[in-house]
Amino acid sequence: MATKSLLSLLLATIVSSALAQSPVDWQPLLDQQNLALRQVVQTMQMTRGAAVGAEETDACFDWYLDNQTAINEVYYKEYNDCKNTATAAKKLLSEQSALERQDLLDDGHSLCSSLAACEKISDGLEFFQCYNKASDDNSPKLFNMSVTSERVANKLTISYQTINDTERVCTTNARVKNVNDLSVSRAYLNDCLIGEWSPPEGADQSNESRMLLKQDPEPIARMLAFKNNRLIVGA
Repeated sequence: MATKSLLSLLLATIVSSALAQSPVDWQPLLDQQNLALRQVVQTMQMTRGAAVGAEETDACFDWYLDNQTAINEVYYKEYNDCKNTATAAKKLLSEQSALERQDLLDDGHSLCSSLAACEKISDGLEFFQCYNKASDDNSPKLFNMSVTSERVANKLTISYQTINDTERVCTTNARVKNVNDLSVSRAYLNDCLIGEWSPPEGADQSNESRMLLKQDPEPIARMLAFKNNRLIVGA
């Protein structure tokens, strides 16, 4: 029976190693499972004098693995909320700069058309005169394109940096909460293995597992509002 617990934890560790290749930082889960694995080995080494039997040990690890899964489901959701909020904020800023974008495209197309018209001229003198006139006529447009593109780019750079910083804080908070929840879960496992705590039975088990997460009423990403959403970059 105790061997079953060890194999289950080993399998979970292998699966978690694969999950570690995903965008979510699963390292806290791996660390906690490594610690838990050592606890299993220690428990197996003193089976004869252990405070709990093999069946109780299995029950401890059944609860532990379920609780770890629940914790990391919450983490995955919060992590993705952070990412999705940042993506939405950048999309909004791009939409707010659409007018300046279209103005630049129109000026650019007009300039290109004026210069392209000179390509049909075969006479050398007339060709260079055409290019000279087209350049002079479009000088105001070139200046406007340069000023507008620099102004909007600078505003977007500042706004994007703020969004990225907020996203970094959001994902860091989610990770810290995840580490804390995993530590609490491991502490319960340790108490269970030494006979000082027993997993609840039946429906109460899932309810208590969720209570141990100490989950916030709202995802972290929703608590961190992006002030950039109120920016109008073309203003």
